[in-house]
Parts: sequence; C-alpha cells; structure tokens
Amino acid sequence: MHWIQRDKISHCLRSHEIFLCYLACRQIERARRLNLLRNPLLETFVTVVECGGFSDAQFALGITQSAISVRIRDLETSLGYRVCERGRGGFRLTGRGEIAYQKARDILRRTRDFDAELLELRDSVTGELRIGMVDAVGSFPQLNLTAAFQRFLARPNDVRLEIVVASPTDLTQQLITGQLHVAIAPFRNMINGLSYTELCSEEHRLYCSDQHPLFHVPERELNSDVISQYEMCQRTYDMLVSPDLGQSKPNAVVANMEAMAMLIETGKYVGPLPTHFAASWVGRGKLRELAVAEMRWHSTFYLVRRQAQTHKRAVELFVEDVIRSVIVLQPSTNTTDCAEPRKPLEP
Repeated sequence: MHWIQRDKISHCLRSHEIFLCYLACRQIERARRLNLLRNPLLETFVTVVECGGFSDAQFALGITQSAISVRIRDLETSLGYRVCERGRGGFRLTGRGEIAYQKARDILRRTRDFDAELLELRDSVTGELRIGMVDAVGSFPQLNLTAAFQRFLARPNDVRLEIVVASPTDLTQQLITGQLHVAIAPFRNMINGLSYTELCSEEHRLYCSDQHPLFHVPERELNSDVISQYEMCQRTYDMLVSPDLGQSKPNAVVANMEAMAMLIETGKYVGPLPTHFAASWVGRGKLRELAVAEMRWHSTFYLVRRQAQTHKRAVELFVEDVIRSVIVLQPSTNTTDCAEPRKPLEP
C-alpha cells in the first residue's frame, strides 16, 4: 500500500512538472511577440470568454486558474462592476460583461495590428491575418485556396492565422468594423469603402436526391413547370431559383452548403448546389442534376478588403497569393474568370 501511494504521488509530481513546463513554454512563446500596448487583464478576460471558462483558458494563456481568477478580480475592481459569474453554475457573462467583452476584443485586435505594423519596419511578416470566407470553398478548383495558403505559408513568417466562415452579409460587416482583413465570397452588394477584386465564377445547378420523385423522370420530360410543383430549398444569402420558378418564397432556407445537401438528400426538396460541391454525391448516385437550361446559375467570387492608403505586409502577400493561385478558365458566355479590381457601388 505504501509503494502504491508513493507511485501515485510520483505520478502526480511528474504530471505537475509537465504542466509547469508547458506553462513556461507558453509564456516564452508569448514573450517573443511584441506587446507595446499589452493589457494582461483585458487579454485574460477575452481569452476566458472565448474559451468558455477558466479551465480551458489556462492552457491558452499559459497561467494557472488561480492566476486567471486574480486577474479577473483585478479587472472587475478597476471597472467597478462584475463582468462574469463563475461558480458551480458555470461561467457566464453579465450584461455589462457582454459589452466589455466586445469592446475589449476590438481594442486588442487594434493593438495587435499596431504591433505588427511596427515590426514590419524591420521587414518582418508578423501579426495577425484574419480571413473570412463562405463555406464549401475547399472543393472549388478554380479558387484553389489550398495553393494560396501553401504559397503564403512557404515564406518565413510569424503570422497568426484566423479564418472565419460566414455569410457574405456577415463578412461585409466584419470587414467594415475591422474584424477581418480580407474576405472571399460571392458578394452581390458592393459597399463604398471596400475594395473588390473579381476572382472567378462558381457554377450552380439544381439537384434532387435518389429519394425524390424527380430522380427517375426522363430528362426530356423535365422543365420549369414540372420542377415548380415540388418544394424548394435555398440559401438565405443567395436566392437563385425563385425568379425562374415563379415561387414567392422557398419552402426551406439554410445558411450553408452542408445543410442544403442534407435537406436535398431527404427527398423532400430540390435545391441549387455548386457543381464542384455536388460532384461527390452525383458520383455515388445519391444526387441527380435536374438538367434544365434555365436552372443553371453562376456566382462571381470576389476578394474584398478595406480601402486604405497602406495595408499590413501579411495582407498584401496573401492577396497576391490568392490572385496568383486562381485557375483562369477559357472565357465562355456563362462565366467570368479574371482577377481585375471592380469599382464598388454606393450602398
């Protein structure tokens, strides 16, 4: 029994030593980065919120939970109000804490951008690069984002990448507020103050699943009138089909391609999908294109950033890599594949 306890104690000590080594490494890593305007209290608060509590935040911050607790208490003392509730009920922001978190997050982002701009004066590529995009672009061969990231990451750099997946509307808002440096999506509304570079065109077609009544209908019998008799699913940010079918509104709406494909697979709905995204389902015989000429559409993808006199070096390099990686197809009557700037319109 004595030896068993000694083994347990020894194991606990080893685990504790490993944890302390991990924290030390994290602190060294953080110390390497320039922090002229560093605010440990705000950094701790934002990290705790984004990690959902103290437990996970200790690994992100490289400090113990007790140290985190002290910092949060010091922040609340400085502010004069509680920013969060913590205890047996879990971690939860107060009303004031929600507002404080949004403001603190914005301040820290601007601070990191400021540090990066100063470091670039010594020809370093550093700081944060916050990129936004719509979902399901990984299989889009013309956009070829994997090659763009490979080009960017092949250079010596100390850049922290942050990638956000959202709708074009949300991406536009985050560009305006400075939460994103660059966004790639099929933007339909162009806003003054943002710079749009046209990249390539994505082809969409209408599909049904092998569970749908139209799956076995001969192609010669398909037309808009036949298709309009069945329920339609569309994306919230890109209503492609309704004008052609004369429907006042779709029967189901989704926020991303995966949800669209799932609803189509139920056999209840027909819906548009990018051809590159649908290819795997079509190849397995799970989906079928409803091949009607007027049921084909194209969405133009743009690379968007804020108009400014200067941009961070990391942003400039990434934009260059994306444009170089786009696979330009031969021009046709239905597609536009280029990488030329487009003038933004008034909102």
